[in-house]
Amino acid sequence: MPCPKCDDVPFLGDYQRDFVLTRYHVDVAQPSEFRVESKIETVFWIDGDLYRVEPLTEEDADDIRSSIDGLLQDDRFQKITNTLPDNLPQAYDEDAYLSRHLPEKLRSELVDVAANHNLTPKSVLLLGFVERKNQILGKADNTLVQYIETRDALADLLDDEGGVTPRIQREFVAHLLLATALIEELTSEALFREIYREEHRIWDNKDRINNLTQHQRLTILKQNGVISDSLDKNVRRVKKLRDSLVHDPRRRTAMERTHGPEWVNERLVRIDEAVGGILDITGKTAARLIAENGPTEYVGERCEDALRETRQHWQDEHQHQFGLLEASDIVDINDLRWNINLGSLGNRNVSQGIEFSQLPDTEEDATTKEIRVFETAMEFLRSCEDVLVRRIERDLERANLDRQDFTVLCLLCAEDNSYENVADLLGSTVEYVQRKENVLAWRSSEFEKEEIGDLPEPDDPISPLSRDGEED
Repeated sequence: MPCPKCDDVPFLGDYQRDFVLTRYHVDVAQPSEFRVESKIETVFWIDGDLYRVEPLTEEDADDIRSSIDGLLQDDRFQKITNTLPDNLPQAYDEDAYLSRHLPEKLRSELVDVAANHNLTPKSVLLLGFVERKNQILGKADNTLVQYIETRDALADLLDDEGGVTPRIQREFVAHLLLATALIEELTSEALFREIYREEHRIWDNKDRINNLTQHQRLTILKQNGVISDSLDKNVRRVKKLRDSLVHDPRRRTAMERTHGPEWVNERLVRIDEAVGGILDITGKTAARLIAENGPTEYVGERCEDALRETRQHWQDEHQHQFGLLEASDIVDINDLRWNINLGSLGNRNVSQGIEFSQLPDTEEDATTKEIRVFETAMEFLRSCEDVLVRRIERDLERANLDRQDFTVLCLLCAEDNSYENVADLLGSTVEYVQRKENVLAWRSSEFEKEEIGDLPEPDDPISPLSRDGEED
């Protein structure tokens, strides 16, 4: 399981600046993986899910892996992969769901490709599904990780140097170029996913979108209500800043004389807000939005699942720290409840499971053991939140709805969320949210209905006229 304690991954977010994005605010999941098991029955484990296919060959597992390596180099396999979806709804048989996305020509090629590599058609489809998911991660996700790293390095450098030096100027412009490239790529993805539905997501359309200018992409998204006026202005402001510094060497070199560290700090925050807003529209922050703003019952159930899984993991891998919590009279691990605060290194607002009455009012009055117990409890909760994100990610993959539709469904089903609230969370418009709502009910499968509960109904629906009474 993913565990920040095991992986020694720092929790970004403890800044003096109001950055929107942190390492755990964004789904930068590792590429999907498969594992070859028995050649007789169980063949693939993909991201924790088990898929059984027909016996492949009489070869052993190493020979099967060799066949897979050959398949990955086959251009025909790449064509098959390009047509596949990036989710496997629980409502469908995976073989039928994946194969229905193939044009007739590729269906016949699928059989030939499988035979050429000593695999079965179903196993080729499953492997194509893995590759497709990894394509969706793609360059934007790698650029996103790099963006967060360079932003944090620049912020630290600014603090160390105490002013705008030539090095700060160079690093800031480089970060700005990276940010605008990331925004443009995410804007193309948002346009592809939100304007073109599944049946129109073919590579010709993707090429057509990539050939548009950034101004044209943003205009289409704004005209269709996908992005709000505020987000549109934020994104265009970043592009304008980039153009002014890149195309005007005198303005770039004058940064050191005309601007102080406050100006750089303010621009870093503005850039972050623009990147974060576009990420919300592409669905890459879906798990965070749902975890922090979704239906209480749904999120509560996922928190309980995450709590159980994290507890088991800590029992197996972090016995000393887990023993410290279990032996404490202050912490009841099984009863922990808290306000989710993804990505933050700070303390959690715990509503139950910690007896604060047994702790001193100030840290100065606490014993070393009491401080260790409290800090370990916070670390345990941060591990729970990491598992929680992965739990919600699995639901996003198993849903019949795509990522953004599932996110809107969860936000609409949350208590006291209005159209305006949901639009603000997404950086979108009320009209966009209402259009989404119109199709959620008929696109939702039993999976969504079982997991989320009652689907939203439009405000003040118009009832049909009755023809059975005198008041017709």
